[in-house]
Amino acid sequence: MSNRISADELPADLAGVDLLIDVRAPKGRAENGEISSAVILPKTLVEQAFSGPFSAVAKDARIVVFCGSVNGSGPVVETLIGLGFTTVADVDGGYAAVKERGVA
Repeated sequence: MSNRISADELPADLAGVDLLIDVRAPKGRAENGEISSAVILPKTLVEQAFSGPFSAVAKDARIVVFCGSVNGSGPVVETLIGLGFTTVADVDGGYAAVKERGVA
């Protein structure tokens, strides 16, 4: 099963997506903008967040992760799968593709 989706597979209204996570660095967000519906979560804090503030998120929740590139989001997807989440994907093309898709 591929854990990568195209931006076209991401509903612009996020229907069916339980959690959209932006793991870009502050510099990337400052330079390129943010998606208001996304939760900002530094890559280094993913495990800590999902054992703390996000511990109530269901293991079958549909989680979509994006970064500036798959080099950033890919490892986060692997971390979440390692934590037992079953429906996790990152977006091919990262932030630019999500923004172009019209997700706000």
